[in-house]
Amino acid sequence: MMRLGIGVGVGRQRFAGGFADSYSARVLADGGAIESLSCVANASTLLQQASLLFIPSGYKAGVAYSALPNNGNGDLTWTRNSTANRTLANGNIGSVGANVPRLSYMYGSCPSALLEPQRTNSIPNSLGGGTGYDTVGTVTVTNNFATAPDGTTTATRVNASAGVWRYRNNNTTSLLANTTYTFSVWVKSNTSGNQTFRMYLYNATFSNDFVATPTWQRFTFTLISPASVTQIHGLGSDTLNSAADILTWGWQIESGSYSTTYIPTTTATATRLADTFTRNNIYTNGLISSSGGTWYVELKNNVPYLRDNGNALFIGDTTFGSTNAFNISVVSGTQRLVIYKRVSGAFTSLRTTASDNVKIAIKWNGTTADVFENGVKVVSATAFPTTLMEFLYGQQGVPVFIQAMALYNTPLSDSECIALTT
Repeated sequence: MMRLGIGVGVGRQRFAGGFADSYSARVLADGGAIESLSCVANASTLLQQASLLFIPSGYKAGVAYSALPNNGNGDLTWTRNSTANRTLANGNIGSVGANVPRLSYMYGSCPSALLEPQRTNSIPNSLGGGTGYDTVGTVTVTNNFATAPDGTTTATRVNASAGVWRYRNNNTTSLLANTTYTFSVWVKSNTSGNQTFRMYLYNATFSNDFVATPTWQRFTFTLISPASVTQIHGLGSDTLNSAADILTWGWQIESGSYSTTYIPTTTATATRLADTFTRNNIYTNGLISSSGGTWYVELKNNVPYLRDNGNALFIGDTTFGSTNAFNISVVSGTQRLVIYKRVSGAFTSLRTTASDNVKIAIKWNGTTADVFENGVKVVSATAFPTTLMEFLYGQQGVPVFIQAMALYNTPLSDSECIALTT
């Protein structure tokens, strides 16, 4: 059993002298890649005393490397049998291969591990937005005109001197009736000033107005389709004398109440599969113990979402769906992530998290459990009569950005949990 109060000074010196370097050497020797190693090296002393410490940095196809333990027993098995996009450190959109963990820099210089549900882009040509135009007046469309958000010269210019113009999908997309869809596209003004444009989703009937600035922005528009739709009008103006000189890139229509990361298409729809991680035998390998344990998770962008499915961040006694477990997930409706327990198969909601950026610690001792959020104990001594937790799992029905995750093989003290989550 790990004792946190003994030898702290020795541990601090040991970790500072080579903790991150040993991690990096192991990852590189295994054929992995390392990013933002300083984010690992700068982990707090308390985090560095975890039995399992995951700070997104080292990865390869099928593996997200944990910094602790350094023997690989804490590494996460990662699956997503499709390519996917992420935000790079320079702010561009970048692609990773199948089963490669996504380190997203969307929320800072230290990346988060991104998990998203499965989604399909229903626009067959995401760079062109479709195969035709409705135009009245003079409209010039130039493909591959300017640098796009992914750093390539694939942005399209739409230059309309006047008239009614619409950039459309020409009968190549089929949307279902009474279904929620979200349309997204990057747009920027091709001049030094702002320009107003209109985004369409259903035959020019449902629309919303937006303002494009000289900086790339991703604009989104969500609606419930009232009928089956085969013609999508993408973007434009429906008033005369509507001049425009704008750049567009990355068209996407997906079933759901919010947009997810860009799914590129060329001639047909494309699907990005869900991100999943697993780590089995955490009890057998001593990452938690018979005295209990502590599970710490730091998340970014914990905003209210309507879930696609009921998957969760999860720690339990066997596999997903264990009879005894803790879950962090959206339960129903539009919510921030909810913490709940499962005891003998019965679920009990413990806490709905309250902020966009959240640090959670759950500790248990074989009789009860406590929950801490952002430096405050929010649940005290809820009944939880187990310590044999073998399985760590993650697949979400909403986007989740994991900034850090840790296990301790003993219940931390209240003061340590408060420090950890502050």
